[in-house]
Amino acid sequence: MPLISSGAYDRFSATAGGPAATEYGLDSVQPFAVLREVTRPLQPVPLTFAATGAPVGLDLADVHLSRQCRAMMRRTADPELPMHVLAWWWDLGGGGPHVVGARDEAEEKLWSLEVDAEGTRTSHADLRLVPPRELVAGVAVRVILWQTPGVPAAQVTEEVEEAMRHTKLNGMLDLLRGLSGTSMHTVGLVREAAGALGGEIAPVLRGLCTDYLDFYEGLYPVADLTEPEWAVRGFHSGLRIRRTS
Repeated sequence: MPLISSGAYDRFSATAGGPAATEYGLDSVQPFAVLREVTRPLQPVPLTFAATGAPVGLDLADVHLSRQCRAMMRRTADPELPMHVLAWWWDLGGGGPHVVGARDEAEEKLWSLEVDAEGTRTSHADLRLVPPRELVAGVAVRVILWQTPGVPAAQVTEEVEEAMRHTKLNGMLDLLRGLSGTSMHTVGLVREAAGALGGEIAPVLRGLCTDYLDFYEGLYPVADLTEPEWAVRGFHSGLRIRRTS
């Protein structure tokens, strides 16, 4: 489970189609939670996912972790050991989850947190989590912080990316790409696969990293993607996500 979380998959949205949807007043964009309850006796009702229309991206504009977090990461305040950032994201447009992080030695400093005089880890530049694109139904972002001596950050990024290709969620999102239509049954299968994702990737992270923290999960429905930024706080920690276009 992530240390900090915000949003909910049930707030992702779609429009229902067909005569039954019209009869029940579902001819406008509705959250998955509403569609699931209203269409339960009517399955299958075809759905069209909501979308942003214009390209939307997300940047990690700020992240901080105080020395008190050493209860979760033992060497939080150790200036001799870098703390790296790794993330992944997905929407219902098909494909993914997409892994982002350092791709080579030149990017290692960018995708790491510095230690200030008080022992707090802070970011020193905006990090591109989601490149600008039309986002479908909503977007989920997961942020991992990790430390390990002697292992290049690019290696961790690549191995997590390879493991991601074999997850249940990757299979479901690939399936969405090939579907001409979908229903709440498919939405439920994606939810189950997304719930299993952390457990599928955790053994890979444990094998690569001496210490890591499942730091943040944010689920942003299309309706919320007009906001300029979001700030969230947790146990001696916090972060800020900024919308870009």
